[in-house]
Amino acid sequence: MSTVLELVERSDGSIVNASDGDPAVRRVQGYRRYWISADLGQANDFTAVTVTLDEQLPVLNDGVVELGPRELTVVFADRFRGVSYVAVCDYLVRLLNAHPFRGKAQLVIDGTSIGRVCSDVLTEQSVPHVAIQMTGGVDWSRKGRYVNAAKVTIIENTAVLFASGDLKMAHDLPLRSELEADLASFTVQTTAAGNMVIGQDRNTGGHGDLGISLCLGAFAAQYLKPQLTAQGKLTGWY
Repeated sequence: MSTVLELVERSDGSIVNASDGDPAVRRVQGYRRYWISADLGQANDFTAVTVTLDEQLPVLNDGVVELGPRELTVVFADRFRGVSYVAVCDYLVRLLNAHPFRGKAQLVIDGTSIGRVCSDVLTEQSVPHVAIQMTGGVDWSRKGRYVNAAKVTIIENTAVLFASGDLKMAHDLPLRSELEADLASFTVQTTAAGNMVIGQDRNTGGHGDLGISLCLGAFAAQYLKPQLTAQGKLTGWY
């Protein structure tokens, strides 16, 4: 049986077990980090933002300190419209600097359409982020801050994480029912050529934006996690 130890969390999100000065106590480093992901809409469309907690903590297992299982939990969701892309960028920067995300979060945005404009604004302000452009096919690649990833792969990754229990929603998650409706609205069809195509069933009541936001964060958590610790100086917002 595993027991969570007394833990010490550092400002960068790394977490170690307390040793109380005893050199015989093995120190194991885990982490608690966040993926802030956004599906960006035009002025009359919704912009949706979700935050996924990504943590793996030291535990005591049969008297031995070791890393416990990795857990992904959706802990925040928001959706709004009728604001400029500058206001959207300002919102994302304020969220990055809010407790408990400051210094422990990676920003991921939809890099298509208005996302390219927002990515340029964030880059001009030295705000570290990744812009994911959804494509056809099944592969993904990265060049600089841009990632080209197949929409099928992005959404299927989220489905697999939920099915395996590796990704969960917090019980008090805002907009949880709306997010669940979004995820339920996605459909997968196979073309005559054998290619899979992602569609959306509008009869389920989902808009899709919250679901896409979460899928972007889940994809980044699985495929882009080596980039998580990147940090930069935020300028021009205060």
